Amino acid sequence: MRLVSVIFTALLFTGNQTAFANTFKTEKWSTQNGVSVVFYQAMEVPMLDLSMAFAAGSAHDGQQFGISALTTNLLNQGSDGLDASAIADALAENGAQFGAETSRDMVVFNLRTLTSKEALDQAIKTYTQIIGHPAFSDEAFTREKQQLLMAIEQAQESPDDVANISFFNNLYGDHPYAHPVNGTEATVKLLQKNQIINFYKQFYVPENAVLVMVGAIDNQRAHQIAEQITNPLKHGKAADLTPKAKPLSKANTIHLPFPSSQTMVRLGQIGITHQNPHYFSLVLGNYILGGSSLVSRLGTEVREKHGLTYGIDSQFVPMPGEGPFLISLSTKKQEVNKAIGMTNEVLRNFIKEGPDQNELDAAKQYLTGSFPLSLSSNKTIATLLLRMAFYHLPDDFLDTYVQRINAVTISEIKDAFNEQINPNKLLMVTVGRS
Repeated sequence: MRLVSVIFTALLFTGNQTAFANTFKTEKWSTQNGVSVVFYQAMEVPMLDLSMAFAAGSAHDGQQFGISALTTNLLNQGSDGLDASAIADALAENGAQFGAETSRDMVVFNLRTLTSKEALDQAIKTYTQIIGHPAFSDEAFTREKQQLLMAIEQAQESPDDVANISFFNNLYGDHPYAHPVNGTEATVKLLQKNQIINFYKQFYVPENAVLVMVGAIDNQRAHQIAEQITNPLKHGKAADLTPKAKPLSKANTIHLPFPSSQTMVRLGQIGITHQNPHYFSLVLGNYILGGSSLVSRLGTEVREKHGLTYGIDSQFVPMPGEGPFLISLSTKKQEVNKAIGMTNEVLRNFIKEGPDQNELDAAKQYLTGSFPLSLSSNKTIATLLLRMAFYHLPDDFLDTYVQRINAVTISEIKDAFNEQINPNKLLMVTVGRS
């Protein structure tokens, strides 16, 4: 067991004074069966936010696309003799809130509960049943499989979803990130209940898990809760690491006809991991390029000056297998070529010249000044700590965040973008009327 000082040093500009926002400590340990735990005590509000992540996202589907999502959806649909309604009632009885989400890298189960003894005991008991003792009944399997197929069908009716799915598919090819998180209609239809059970047994193991707790409980109660939740998990093998994606060898353009009033545009390439040595330069540079749709280069040129879109943004999505760099916008059919041309021009100029000093100063002030807002609630703190633990970020990541943002220079941003982004090898996906 060890204490890790996590100092949130958000700059609050008051003349020439610099105030330091929040200072607190997190405790880290491993449960008896090896689950990594992060705990931060926050006594201001009598609530506990708890998040547990498993390396069981869709990147681990294999060829059974959608099996991760369907397993996630089934977990709270029955347990220890309780059906879905009984589980929902047990949570609602004392106002507890439960949620589950599946991404390419992980599955996360969230719980928010009051910390009075009755409410906390009931919520933790139910949460433990959901994660550690799923029933996987035939009825629930049939129902949730049909619900997932309906979600896939609905996504095919959304031009935004169609564009995103096509972008990932064409960018990643045969990589585990290529297929949709929910799978495809063809693959989900083939899924059987025994495959779900086997997936659960393989990936819902202590070796794949991270548990984060933030709230008004003491150290002793935190240890008790961690043991209670993780004790039912059976030991297994840690999931294989996601392989690094291969960058595109040349530019590629995909158009998908769609009867929409606007044409959706996705432009990008393979991006970064959290461990990229230019991480902070790219984060800061991206904010200036397109991180804010209103004040960014792309927003100013494409949206404000020329009115070619209602919104445009760019982002780096750091992921272990190297998540994408992505520019997203929508525009009228007759202005597609102009909007794409201008977007490419802005990107090329930014790579070549980098930001100017005013842009750099404004971006630093915003990112450091808004930093406390990302820590404004127990839930947001839990989310941040979970990502740090799951993605193996250094313990001083938050301690040094403001310092490292402020240390970034124009030349570092130019170097980072020149090394990371090749404007001659971009994937472009458009979805709209031909």
